[in-house]
Amino acid sequence: MTRDPIARAFDRLVQRDPAAPLVLTPERRATVGDVEALAQAAGSVTAAAGLAPGTLIGLVAPNGPGMLASLVALARAGIAVLLLDGQTPEAEGMRIAHALGAAALLRCHTGWPAGPADWSLAPAASEPRWLPDTAVVKLTSGSTGAPRGIATSAEALLADDEALTATMGIGPDDRLLATVPFSHSYGLSSLVIPCLVRGTVLVMPEESSLFDPFFAGRQAGATVFPSVPAYLDALLRLSEPTPPPPGLRLVLTAGAPLRPETSLRFRETFGLPVHVFYGASECGGICYDREGGAAERGTVGAPVEGVRVTLAPEEHDEAEGGHPGEGIVTVESAAVARGYLPDPEPRLQDGRFVAGDRAVWRDGELALLGRRDDQVNIKGKKVNPREVEGVLAQLQGVDEVAVLGVPAPRHPQQGELLRAVVACRPGRLTAEDVLGWCRSRLAPHKVPRSIILVPELPRTSRGKLDRPALRALGGGG
Repeated sequence: MTRDPIARAFDRLVQRDPAAPLVLTPERRATVGDVEALAQAAGSVTAAAGLAPGTLIGLVAPNGPGMLASLVALARAGIAVLLLDGQTPEAEGMRIAHALGAAALLRCHTGWPAGPADWSLAPAASEPRWLPDTAVVKLTSGSTGAPRGIATSAEALLADDEALTATMGIGPDDRLLATVPFSHSYGLSSLVIPCLVRGTVLVMPEESSLFDPFFAGRQAGATVFPSVPAYLDALLRLSEPTPPPPGLRLVLTAGAPLRPETSLRFRETFGLPVHVFYGASECGGICYDREGGAAERGTVGAPVEGVRVTLAPEEHDEAEGGHPGEGIVTVESAAVARGYLPDPEPRLQDGRFVAGDRAVWRDGELALLGRRDDQVNIKGKKVNPREVEGVLAQLQGVDEVAVLGVPAPRHPQQGELLRAVVACRPGRLTAEDVLGWCRSRLAPHKVPRSIILVPELPRTSRGKLDRPALRALGGGG
C-alpha cells in the first residue's frame, strides 16, 4: 500500500473518475487515467534501477502530464525528489545532483510523453543521500551561490495546500491557468499539489508567447491565474493587450515584488485586481492579499490561514534609524520544511522559519522593507537599497529599477559602491538625469555611484531579478 499521502490522494482520484480531465490545452487533453498510465510508465523506468525508498534522485521535466506522472511514480516508490527546472542542461543537472547527494537523475524528455521511452535515468552521486520522510527537495542557493536544497515532507506540502485553498477561496470547479514552472516552489504549491490531490484542472498554453496564456484560458475556461509581476508588466506593454478569459475571476502574483503602477494599470486595463501572494520555498504561503490591490497599499496582505507571522526585533545603528515596529519575518506553521541540505541552519527547523525579509505591520497587513542581507555598507554607513529604489521609482520615465551593492572597481578591498540599474525606454533618460534626481532627494552616501540604463531588468526563469547579471553589468563595477 502506498504510504505517501499525496500518492494516496491521487489514487483516490483514479478510483473516483479516471475519465475526469486533469490537463487541458487548446489542442490536447489528459485525463486522470492518462496521467495514471504515464505514472505506471515512469515507475517502470525507476523500478528497473532498484532504488530504495528514501533515496534522493533529481527530476528534470517540463510542465505537462509527464511531470505530474513522474511525481506520482516517485511518491509511490517512496523516493525523495530533487526538483530541477525543466530546461536544466545535463551537465548542470549532474553538478547539482552530485552537490546534494542525488543517486540518479530522472529526465522526462517531453511534457506530453507517450510511454517509458520518453524517460531516461542516469546514475549521479556515488554516495547518495538517504532522506526518509521527505517528499521533495526544492532547489535554492546559499550566500555562496552553491546549490542548496530545502527538504520538505508530503505532510508540509498538504498543509500548505489546505491553507492556501481556504485562504484564496479556490473551489472544486476552478481551473488554474498554468504558466509557472511546476518545478518551482510557487508552481508546486499553486498548481501541482492542487491538481494531484484534489483533481483541480490545469489549463496550459501550447506556446510561450505573451498572447498564449489568455488564449488558452479562453479556450478551456480558466478561472484562476497564478502569475508573476514580469509577465503582467510585459502584458501591459503591448499596444493592444489581449483580453482575459471571460471566466477569469482571480489573478495572483508571487515570486517578486509587484509594483504599485503595475497593479493599478492591470486593474484599469482588465477590470481585475491583482492579489499579492507572499511566500517562501522554506515554508509555503506566508501572507495573501484577500482584497486585491495590496501592492498599491504597499503591503503583501495578511497572514495565510493557520500561519503565525511575527517580527523578530533587529538591532539598528542609531544613526541609520529604522521603522517603528520593524523586525525580521518569522513564520511558524505546519507547512514549514524540515531543513536545508547539505548543511542545516537553525533558522529553518522545528516548524519555524526565520526569513531574510525585514518588515512592519500596517493595519493588519505586512509591509516588506527589504532583505536583511541586502544592506550595503558605503564607507561605514549602511544603505537600504529599497529606499533608493523607492526614490528612483518616482522619476518620470523609470519603468523599473534595481539598486544593489557591487565591489568598487579600483579598490574592491575597500568595500562596495551603490549601483542603480534603471529600466527605461531608449532616449527617455540619461545617467545625469538619474544622478541629479538622487542628489536632490538623498543623503550623499545614498546616491548611486554606478548608473546603468537598460531596456528591461534581467530576470531568471523564476521571474526573479537576476542579481548576478545585475552585478555583471558594466564589467562588475
